Amino acid sequence: MAPSGRRRSPGGGQARQRKDPVVMPRDDSFPHVSNELQRTEESSRRGQILRLLRAEPGLTRIEVARRTGLSATTITRVVAPLVADGSVTEKGKVSRLGTGRPGTEISIVPTSHYVVGVHIGAGSVRVGIVDLLGVSHWQSGFDFEPHQDADVVLDRVAVSVTQLIADTGVDRSRLLGMGVAVPGPVDSGHRRLLLTINLPWRDVPVADRLERMVGLPVVVDHNVRSMALAEAHFGAGKGLRSVAFIYLRMGLGAGLVVEGQAFQGGVHGAIEIGHLRVAEGGEKCICGGVGCLETVLSERSLRTALDDLELPSDVSNPFVALLSAAEADPAVAAHAEMMTKRFATGLSALVNLLNPELILLGGFLSAVPEEFVGRLTEATREAVFPIIRPTVQLARSDLGLDAGVYGGATVALDQFFYN
Repeated sequence: MAPSGRRRSPGGGQARQRKDPVVMPRDDSFPHVSNELQRTEESSRRGQILRLLRAEPGLTRIEVARRTGLSATTITRVVAPLVADGSVTEKGKVSRLGTGRPGTEISIVPTSHYVVGVHIGAGSVRVGIVDLLGVSHWQSGFDFEPHQDADVVLDRVAVSVTQLIADTGVDRSRLLGMGVAVPGPVDSGHRRLLLTINLPWRDVPVADRLERMVGLPVVVDHNVRSMALAEAHFGAGKGLRSVAFIYLRMGLGAGLVVEGQAFQGGVHGAIEIGHLRVAEGGEKCICGGVGCLETVLSERSLRTALDDLELPSDVSNPFVALLSAAEADPAVAAHAEMMTKRFATGLSALVNLLNPELILLGGFLSAVPEEFVGRLTEATREAVFPIIRPTVQLARSDLGLDAGVYGGATVALDQFFYN
């Protein structure tokens, strides 16, 4: 019988044919992929270090290494270019432990770079140039008619920003970009305003248009969410795990920051507290709903209430004006009490669902008396789940009516510097 040509193993079984081992390509076989990964890792470490220095300025290199878990060599490699371009400075030697060699303190240089913060409201625009630690150095703004087309308003924003840069003499090479806080939800790429209730604007390419006209990279975000981020990074919410921001102007909006990140939940990430139903059979809201919180808490509804109560409505802060008049007029006091209870109902929904450590009151609410903050806090506590009641904390924001400028700037800083 002719041999088959197949080898047999010593044990009599058929031997397996040997295959050449598969050789995986080395990392340097794809240099563009390897370099991109390295750049991404380096950028991530850079952001990690900068965010730590924002929260705790003046740490030594050793302390930064311990907090981040990065090696001393990595810290040196990442910090060196930041020192070279002036973003970070190294100060004197310090020893906080009392033993060992003193460490070198490193801190962010606030005025080494700037961003432009823009707040587009329902009828007004504010523009500011803000440094790396959230301090506004120059501001300007203008009013517009709410019925105006979005392109017309954005053209004026571009002119206002360009003029402010020219007037201040800031070197454009030190401007990292622009953040725009808009009165409505934005797309996932943070480029477009999708919808706003108080303006007739839909799907507006805010970033594209402003980038062409101003020549700076642009990021767009919901106005109140950006305000919450500003408070969390630079204001009263600094160091807290969660902070909510309530903003009252033309409408009533809310923003939430958790662990230093803006809450992006839901389809578009907006928290429309003004459109919670707080009264059955109440007035029809501009959104089409009935009994929304904004039917009693919005600039329009507050001025209407002042007119109905035969009080001057052409005032700078209608909410504070109503509270002041309530001290001497029983009818006004009754309206203020109703308004406070409905406000507490809306806040209780926010607390029961999200339970933030601190709720900050902004816009018109930032100027209310401390006594009102106490009453609103107690009314909110009464309306929430019992175990949560002691944790409810309300306070006035220090950002004032320019909270949107700080918000837009903070979004830009996060996008173009800290990340």
